[in-house]
Amino acid sequence: MSNPTGPAHRSVASIRRQSITQSAAPGPPGVPHTPLRNIVSSYGSPSTLRAEEEIVIVELGSRYLRAGFAGDAVPKAVIDFGPEEQRRPGDYRRWDVGYEKKWRDRIQGKSWSEEHELWRPDLRGLDLGFVGDKIERAMREVYAKYLLIDSRPRRMTLVLPSALPLPLLTVVLDTLFTYFQPPTISLLSAPVLTVVAAGVRAALVVDIGWAETTVTAVYEYREIQSLRSIRASKILVQEMYKVLAEVLDPERVHGDSLETTGGVEPPYALSFEECEETVARLAWCQPAQKKKPREVSKGLTPVKEEAEFRSSFRSMNLDDPVDTDPMISVPVNSSTPPRTLHIPFSKVAAPCETALFAPGRSYRDLDDEELPLHELVYRSLLRLPLDIRTLCMSRIIFVGGGSNTPGLKARILDEVQAIVETKEWNGVTGKAVEQFHNNPILQSNRPKQAAGGPIEIGRSSDANAPKVLAGLAEQEPDPIGDLLKREARKGIPSAEQGYLRAVESLGAWSGASLVSQLKAPSVSIIDREQWLQHGVAGASRSAEVSAATQRQSMGPGAFKAGASERSSWTLGLWALERRLYHVTARFQQSEVPRPSIAPKITVDVKDIRQRPQVYEKNCLERNYKDQAAYPARINALHEEWQAQQHAARELRERNNKLKLLIANPTALNTSERKEVQELKKLSREKAIEEARSLKDKLSAVESKEDFLSSEINSLAASIPNLTSDETPRGTIPRIVGYINDHPEPHPSSSDRVWRSHIHIGSELSLLDFQGAATTSGWGWYYLLNEAAQLEQALIQYSLSVAKARGWGLVSPPSMVYTHIANACGFQPRDQNGEQQIYNIQQNAEDVGRKPELSLAATAEIPIAGMKANTTLEEEDLPMKRIGVSRCYRAEAGARGVDTKGLYRVHEFTKVEMFAWTLPSMAASSEVFDEMVDIQTTILKSLGLHCRILEMPSTDLGASATRKRDIEAFFPSRRMKDDGWGEVTSASICTDYQSRRLATRLNLRSQGSKLVFPYTVNGTALAVPRVLAAILESGWDEERLEVRIPKVLQPWMDVLS
Repeated sequence: MSNPTGPAHRSVASIRRQSITQSAAPGPPGVPHTPLRNIVSSYGSPSTLRAEEEIVIVELGSRYLRAGFAGDAVPKAVIDFGPEEQRRPGDYRRWDVGYEKKWRDRIQGKSWSEEHELWRPDLRGLDLGFVGDKIERAMREVYAKYLLIDSRPRRMTLVLPSALPLPLLTVVLDTLFTYFQPPTISLLSAPVLTVVAAGVRAALVVDIGWAETTVTAVYEYREIQSLRSIRASKILVQEMYKVLAEVLDPERVHGDSLETTGGVEPPYALSFEECEETVARLAWCQPAQKKKPREVSKGLTPVKEEAEFRSSFRSMNLDDPVDTDPMISVPVNSSTPPRTLHIPFSKVAAPCETALFAPGRSYRDLDDEELPLHELVYRSLLRLPLDIRTLCMSRIIFVGGGSNTPGLKARILDEVQAIVETKEWNGVTGKAVEQFHNNPILQSNRPKQAAGGPIEIGRSSDANAPKVLAGLAEQEPDPIGDLLKREARKGIPSAEQGYLRAVESLGAWSGASLVSQLKAPSVSIIDREQWLQHGVAGASRSAEVSAATQRQSMGPGAFKAGASERSSWTLGLWALERRLYHVTARFQQSEVPRPSIAPKITVDVKDIRQRPQVYEKNCLERNYKDQAAYPARINALHEEWQAQQHAARELRERNNKLKLLIANPTALNTSERKEVQELKKLSREKAIEEARSLKDKLSAVESKEDFLSSEINSLAASIPNLTSDETPRGTIPRIVGYINDHPEPHPSSSDRVWRSHIHIGSELSLLDFQGAATTSGWGWYYLLNEAAQLEQALIQYSLSVAKARGWGLVSPPSMVYTHIANACGFQPRDQNGEQQIYNIQQNAEDVGRKPELSLAATAEIPIAGMKANTTLEEEDLPMKRIGVSRCYRAEAGARGVDTKGLYRVHEFTKVEMFAWTLPSMAASSEVFDEMVDIQTTILKSLGLHCRILEMPSTDLGASATRKRDIEAFFPSRRMKDDGWGEVTSASICTDYQSRRLATRLNLRSQGSKLVFPYTVNGTALAVPRVLAAILESGWDEERLEVRIPKVLQPWMDVLS
């Protein structure tokens, strides 16, 4: 309970009462209050359900990380990757004397801005491991400092640039899956989400980032084109450095590059931090040189950034920058000695001009990735089909850190408008084009449209010009059809299109938050288990986009699509030329629905395929005759699966070439001459028809491939664990030893009267089977008086023995998901092989919608499931737990007099031991021996005569590789098994359960290698059977009483 007089942030009430109107701006929280967030569940303790519903949105850039919850308008955390943010705990170098002056020593041998970057497009020389460490540290800070949540697995949505290099994407996913265990990660494209956050369906996204500027055309939430240029914020900062360094030291010669090349470049005059801050505070962009301002015929007028910029400088007591060129003061502390630079205000606009617009340089001298921004935007629009261009040019979205430079947006739009007025939308340039435009004779020969109507079909100004066939001519206007269209469009506002216009967007992160909150399906989903098992090879699939889902356009490269097919479009599709990560569950663990946090089975199918004879022999030795045929069946299915993969690969290659042929025939690889020539012979209609046919064939092949993979994994999950060498083969157990002496040395010659615990319980009013049969049926019982007290004494004594040896106590639930029970391999079989667990009947509306529940047959199931979908640390092993629970078993099958009483019941109390160990037989055997020693100690102190057996292979369950039972002597069962009856057991399950429960182990001693731990379980005490053995062994016929063992008397009110 919280103390009302204590600090406010310690009170639960203060957390819930936090004002809804609290600012959601990113950054460190101003007060130590837990930020308010929506709780979907109405339960009193909704942590588990909330963790299943919550989605963490993460946007990753080259220099920052944004994170928050789905449904929020802005991220709760914005983490920078600068050197100060990446300092390790205990690193106090910042407080060293002269630390700020030693910045040149810290960047020796590195790029000027390398310490501030998470990654760069050029991966050569990039330490990907260090990138993963930075991401891990940033995410831990996000969880602990900003989101204030635990490490419970939560789904993630990852917002990334669509052209992120594959090795970087692999590092990001490995880091998130390894350290934060999200069950799934949805990959979404940043440009698409930017369009979503702008409230439009089509736009041209201009992302002026750090290392590069990308211009992406989005239509109907799909990326259809992307161009890039290296002219971005990084070059802008470099150019600002040249300006400042020139003022600082005019005699120094500054080259074009600021990269360190083996000491050839002189030491840096200024630090990166000061140059970047100068850009953020002072850099601005000069307006375009034009005679009259750009006219906007309709729609929203772009923001007049020059006017805003001018007003901001009036507040700084500076003269109007348009009329004068004032001097500004820039304090520089990183120089030696520190100085204050006086720079003309117009000079701080030069870096933007040089870095982003490349004045004085011909475009013919520039590579495609060196184009200035306005030319990049123009070429992006030029490459688009006409109908899409008219929409995108009126929806230009500027994002990225560089877009905040005052005057830059208006300058780019003005420059693009100037290019359009000069070149129009004509991508062909050269002397011939100029001569055509400047020659009036050639212009006069062009057919001109009459003022009152269209050009007459077949009519030309040149009598010798070839006539146009009617089938190829443009269709004459239909006035009736036009009138009907106008009537249908009445009341519907027309779309803004056909002119240059900038629109605002909340950004990619806000778009992802909206999409996730609306639960819109994502095309790119990475499943954690599949990724950890197969990596990129098993979690990647090429994007196959059919003609039916393409944009509805009649421009070049367009396909026709029905309106009904638009409902199948989903957000977050990557560009067609990039790889699409799309992982779905390849198999099901059970027939019932599974929640999103349910563990995924990871069976070592490869080992089964490589050693089928070993697994087949193992199944036969365990009497699993049906499963003995599974290894051979798996190999046959795997060969068929490989054939399907080969067929799918060929279909995809053919389909990709057809798409290129339809969209742009010149883009086909001319080196494959034979196939290219064959494709070029196809007409457009034939190519589209074949593409549709290939889509259907590919869908059928992929369905068959998924079915085969699911069947393989299902069969592999049904194969029992391999048997240990310590286990005897056959049906006869091996006697290991005995506990205590036999209660009667010579039972054959003795006249001692032995009574069953049923008679004893009735005689002393300890057991009531008749009342339980009336209440619940056969197999239930009542413990009365001292018997109920004896049950609690047995529980407390067994717990005290285990606790003294360092075992932790746990009180597990009695109800579990059915798929958790199946993952533990618990399917107890009786003589008739009937099902032995109780399932909870579902309501009719819940069948097929909610997971099925079962009553736990043993505490082993909920204790093992306690660490499902988690990663254990090496230093925490062995992790030993002991718990008390009620167990429920159907116990169906043949019954007789030997199963009456407490020996075989439907519900009973059991004390269970469970442990996770290192993945080695030595480590698991050590815990196994400790369990057997605890069992022996308990039974020996109770005075029961027992024998220890190494159980044979036919008696092992599916999960056990080795099993050791302890049987007690029941005088009433002398006619059955010579009086022996099982009271405890212990088993080693290797990684059988951990693979099916997704319990992993982080081996930091081996470089954080992820493996599956071994599990060991054992029964400390099965209370009803031990109670029955005590009643029969301790019965005194003369005194008509039962002797209570001394170790139990402290919990029995000193009964004897």
